[in-house]
Amino acid sequence: MGRHKLHRPRAPRGEGRQPTEWFGTAFHSVLGMLHLDVRRSGNGILITSSPVEIDGAPASWQLRLRNDDDGQGLNEMGTAMKAGRGHVYSVTEEPGAKTVLAFLPNHPEGTRARIRTSEGPDGDDVVFERSAERPMPQWAEAGENLLRIVPPLGPDAPAEDGVDDCLPCPGCYRTVYGSSSSRTLIDATPFSLAGLCRLCADGTTLRSLRQADVPVDPEQLVVLETVAAAMP
Repeated sequence: MGRHKLHRPRAPRGEGRQPTEWFGTAFHSVLGMLHLDVRRSGNGILITSSPVEIDGAPASWQLRLRNDDDGQGLNEMGTAMKAGRGHVYSVTEEPGAKTVLAFLPNHPEGTRARIRTSEGPDGDDVVFERSAERPMPQWAEAGENLLRIVPPLGPDAPAEDGVDDCLPCPGCYRTVYGSSSSRTLIDATPFSLAGLCRLCADGTTLRSLRQADVPVDPEQLVVLETVAAAMP
């Protein structure tokens, strides 16, 4: 996938100093910024990749991993990601087809994918419904932090369903959740900028992009340079 560089922000911590969420960004020489977000959600873990390819179009992918076995499945997934080892998290079967959620460390780099196979006249048809390719060091750090978040999960917490509310940061397209640190700039810039993540608001993202020399969407660049010009 090309040369990449990682940015590793600190993980916010909850009561008891246990981490509750983590995010990291890889700066890729071809694909630009690649984000991963790992956080506690209900009685399980929510992993968000942005941007990813869904049905051939760029988007963000929220993957909810339920904690139905006292953390065993989550720990196995986190351990596999940290070690760079392939792992099948779940298989859902239906007549003539099955859907597999798996971590594939060499496809072509580290890939988390939802794969659907169905019986066809010439054998099984394999379709990658959703996939998120990331550098292996980024997956390894995400797995390490997933393992840190699992212990404080409450087995009696309600199971979350559906999609958690979030918005893309206009500066980097990272998904910003309610618990994430974000800012809105109104008077400091020629136009209102809402939902900026902390790293874009304080200029860290723009500095990292310039140091890494990676491509950036022109609309993102306008936002980041506008913020930089408004900084004291």
